Amino acid sequence: MKHTVCLLSPPSRAINHYRPPVALMYLAGYLEKKNIDSEIVDITLDNQIRNKNFYQEINNNLKIIEKQIIDQVKKINPDIVGITCYTPEYFEVLSLAKEIKKINMNIKIIIGGIHPTFSPQDFAYKNSPFDFAVLGEGEITLSELVKNIDKKTRWSNIKGITYYDYDKKKFILTPKRPLHENLDDLASPAYHKVNMSYYTTANPYAIRGVFSRSAYVLSSRGCPSQCTFCVSKKIREFYGSKIFMRLRSPGHLFTEIKHLKEKYKIDSFYFIDDLFTLNKNQVKEFCCLLKKSKMNLIWGCSSKVTTVNYHTLNMMKDAGCVQIDFGVERGSNQALSLVKKGISVEIIKRVFSDCHKLGIRTFANILINLPGETGKDLEDIQNLLNELKATIVSINIFTPYPGTEISEIYNHHIARKDYPGLMKSAVDLIAKDPKKYKYSSHNIDIGKWTTKNNKKYNKVLPTLLFHLRPVYLNNLIKSEKKLNYLTMGNLLIREFINQKF
Repeated sequence: MKHTVCLLSPPSRAINHYRPPVALMYLAGYLEKKNIDSEIVDITLDNQIRNKNFYQEINNNLKIIEKQIIDQVKKINPDIVGITCYTPEYFEVLSLAKEIKKINMNIKIIIGGIHPTFSPQDFAYKNSPFDFAVLGEGEITLSELVKNIDKKTRWSNIKGITYYDYDKKKFILTPKRPLHENLDDLASPAYHKVNMSYYTTANPYAIRGVFSRSAYVLSSRGCPSQCTFCVSKKIREFYGSKIFMRLRSPGHLFTEIKHLKEKYKIDSFYFIDDLFTLNKNQVKEFCCLLKKSKMNLIWGCSSKVTTVNYHTLNMMKDAGCVQIDFGVERGSNQALSLVKKGISVEIIKRVFSDCHKLGIRTFANILINLPGETGKDLEDIQNLLNELKATIVSINIFTPYPGTEISEIYNHHIARKDYPGLMKSAVDLIAKDPKKYKYSSHNIDIGKWTTKNNKKYNKVLPTLLFHLRPVYLNNLIKSEKKLNYLTMGNLLIREFINQKF
């Protein structure tokens, strides 16, 4: 039997700043490779400015988006629906699944993502609207499940799923599916199944602070770091695999970017994964390919200060890299060691200095509200930021997501009813329930401190001056979509006002 698969995200994903559903696009690309029909339901918003008015209307907007999703599902009339889910989205996803079952009780609903992987019991229960949960990476598992969805006797042989067996009256959890080592084999994202003219429109959100027509690209999967505030370590433990961090080959990566340039007329791209610079040889090979192509693209990525040196940074700059995001997080070596960051203040200073010398913009991520944090820790962060002079600083307040080492050690009892709250402002969470959400030991008002210092360390002039640099002006002059920059100029002005005032 020929099946039609409909892939969709929770309503709240629609408020992302021009960020496409990359995970769904990878799934759709692999299904297409296996000759399985699929559609992506992807609701987009015209208003991307996140001001107070936007958040005051957020619940109404999410309900409207949910209805739009359901209406599209009705039109597609699939027999299989796949939904992705992070922990805060649990009740959104549950509501979606129930509404889809109202359309047709025979539609098989498959849930996947980080939350089902860590907490399958939230989905696999008697009379659940979810028929299956896919645990771990989903491409191969989903394709096998779709092909065998009508053959109940084969379900237990599909690795990486859980479901409730009504005949045996028990839960079935199949063995984990090993990680696929060669990412080049999986398939490229199905860009043609989403509105790429929308996602590539000129905006300052991909390479953050750089106004450009950009695309998001995934160069790797996994992260080798041990950070206590991240779920990456938990994912490694889930797989129990020596091979966790996997890289796409430079040639495969380059081919995808070339396709994006030729078909969608992008002027830039941003590597959305955690660590583009893990393998210096592969970075070198990719940069050589990009430079030789003369595609006139600028780009940005995330990196770890221990994985780059002046030579690597210089190669990246010559190939068009204009910005690198670094996880600085803390202001002293002691504080960094407590969160198992695996870096030092000395290395951070050296790498930021190298970037300044080369003219590469730097983005410094900072994290506060960590266990045992004192007022001195906040002073150390300020002192380090004063010295780093990062182009952009993002100060974030830690929220205890299930799966992080901090959450498991301190056991703050995040229950199912708490899931939606994790999407709210951390300041509001701490004010409402400090015993559950406050980890710092000082009594400094975290909300005020964060707002004050985000404004202090994000200066207007450095951000604007970049747009007068030859590398950007040359990129803009050679763009095939110059008019798009003019039509989207109002977005840049409105976002500037929103951020600064």
